[in-house]
Amino acid sequence: MATGELPQDFHALYDPGVRRVRGGPPAATAPSPGGESRPAGGAVDLRVDQDEATGLPNRVAGLTPGAPPTAEGGGSPEEAVGRFLAERGDLWQLSPQDAGGVAVTSVSGSRLRTAHLVQRVDGVEVFGSDVTAAIGPAGEVVSVAGQFFPGAAEAGRADRAAGTTPEEAIALAASDLTGLPYEPSSFVLEEDEGAGAGAFRSYRADGAGSGERPAFERPVRLREVLFPLGGRQFARGHHLELWIRTFPAFGYVVEVAGEPEVLFRKNLRADVAFGYRVHNTGDAVCRPEDGPAPGSPHPTGVPDGFQAPTVPERLVTLESLLPGRPWLPDDATTTAGNNCTAYADLSRPDGLGPGDVLGRVTGPHVFDHTYDHSRPATDPENLQASLVGMFFHVNWLHDRWYEAGFDEAAGNAQQVDLDGTGGVGGDPVLAEGNDFSGTDNANMQTPADGASPRMQMFEFRAVTPSRTSNHEALITFHEMGHYVTNRLVGNASGLANRQGKAMGEGWGDFFAICMTSQATDAFATGVFPVGGWTDRAPGFDDNYYFSIRRYPYSVDTAKNPLTFRHVGDGALLPAGPPRNPNGGGANSEVHNAGEVWCTALWEVFVGLVARHGHAEAERRVLDHVIGGLKLTPSMPTFTQARDGVLDAVAALDPGDLADVWAGFAKRGMGVGAVSPPATSTSLAGVVESFATP
Repeated sequence: MATGELPQDFHALYDPGVRRVRGGPPAATAPSPGGESRPAGGAVDLRVDQDEATGLPNRVAGLTPGAPPTAEGGGSPEEAVGRFLAERGDLWQLSPQDAGGVAVTSVSGSRLRTAHLVQRVDGVEVFGSDVTAAIGPAGEVVSVAGQFFPGAAEAGRADRAAGTTPEEAIALAASDLTGLPYEPSSFVLEEDEGAGAGAFRSYRADGAGSGERPAFERPVRLREVLFPLGGRQFARGHHLELWIRTFPAFGYVVEVAGEPEVLFRKNLRADVAFGYRVHNTGDAVCRPEDGPAPGSPHPTGVPDGFQAPTVPERLVTLESLLPGRPWLPDDATTTAGNNCTAYADLSRPDGLGPGDVLGRVTGPHVFDHTYDHSRPATDPENLQASLVGMFFHVNWLHDRWYEAGFDEAAGNAQQVDLDGTGGVGGDPVLAEGNDFSGTDNANMQTPADGASPRMQMFEFRAVTPSRTSNHEALITFHEMGHYVTNRLVGNASGLANRQGKAMGEGWGDFFAICMTSQATDAFATGVFPVGGWTDRAPGFDDNYYFSIRRYPYSVDTAKNPLTFRHVGDGALLPAGPPRNPNGGGANSEVHNAGEVWCTALWEVFVGLVARHGHAEAERRVLDHVIGGLKLTPSMPTFTQARDGVLDAVAALDPGDLADVWAGFAKRGMGVGAVSPPATSTSLAGVVESFATP
């Protein structure tokens, strides 16, 4: 379905009209030219960013990166968080009852420990109160990302009137998404023994797909939440996730009391158009090649029509990159494991079913399929080879990100969570290759922890014979980047604003080019596109230079001139550097603005490579970026996400702070840079800064 036919994302807390009607506060005062971070009231030792809708802190850290907001350390993360709330809870104007409802739900990571907190009232979660506290080596709170909401305890216990039932909420949301009527009686609560207040419950869609109405491909997960509207105003709501055939997955919050209204709507799918099949470098970490015809960095650094030759596959034998965490059980015969189920979704409905194809072994403990480039992507053996490659990519990323802190407690995707530290199981990534639902594209849909993300990879038909995105690292890595970023920022609900979505595209590009880079690459001068093999089309043969972006990624500003101001509509792109003739659209379009974010992260990485060498720089930057995602609040701005990275660096490797600041500053995100408002759609109003501390 075309994006234009889908309802738009919506968040009542950030809608000025809703705030006026509900009595919430107007938008918070715009940040000063000195940047968003500033001391709050008497807390002169803190950097505090305020949420523009509530005026409450959504990020708190020491004035000096890495300086703790609390004076004392020691003890468990739970004790550290308790001390922090006792000392600093007044920043959010929390009553003792509000503060008493804040709980640590899990602790993630080994080097950078992060405690995940939520605010609850009688077991019911306050929507949007996903808060992450970084715990330093001495047991002190280093920074806090996210916000708590004052008055929740009083409001949640006062409003108990009956209203919209879960079944009615599901029917309303399904009708809002599809434009077709659904009956509440079509939805039946499944057994939920042991599910406490505020826990997700499952509702079957019995007969909901009759007539013109599309059927549901998964049961609906629904939980009760308390939805903040600003100004100590709250509404009881049903938070639910819809997986309806032919539609992207959507998250909703529907109000309980009075006339049922949609309070929150978010398309859980992220789209992008590039694709590559994996071949392996055989290095120490079994790194995938860019694709079956790797061409990055570009060999000449100019758009000259270069086309990379194909390279042979390499048979790699390993259990996993993590000891004791095998990708497959010993008796496996298909690509269905604990972290991922990879299959070709060749026919309706969505999901693994009749007519679909799993990757299959060619012998005991071996998937030995070879891709024939003279045949189309639909060839049965080519299909098997690409499914196995896609399965390898997803698992390889799972393990590399796990090492960097994206573990069970942080919300990663696994059928069985193995370490017992928190998180929800039952949600391996569903990697759907050669998906029937489209061509020349790919997407990732990411629900909250406990339900499987779904990656849909398409056949590319602009070239003959057709090529497949299944086995291409640069596309699978980008799509998986959407999953990790959406899970770590607000548990699938946080990247709901234009800047958040743009950075989602940029993070995806960054993981693709960083994690396929090699020690021999020309980092100081090279051109690194995010695609190539599948991007060739009639009349366009600079696919290995531009891929699908306006400029390739490079620290050479004569090849990539983008700086922070180029996220805003109205900022003219520099004349001179070659630009993709197929690239256009507004600067604020999420892929275009995302280029700027990826470019800044690439500068950071290349600076670390120069200091530490490739292998150590990659390890550090993954720690910093994954840690920074945990420390990024919902509805983030570019500079808030930058500060999340900086705080992770300060906690883990403070000696790298100068290099990291230099990378951001080179692209206009230095000290004093100011982002557009969090809810801006034009992304105008950027204040650039090229200064470092």
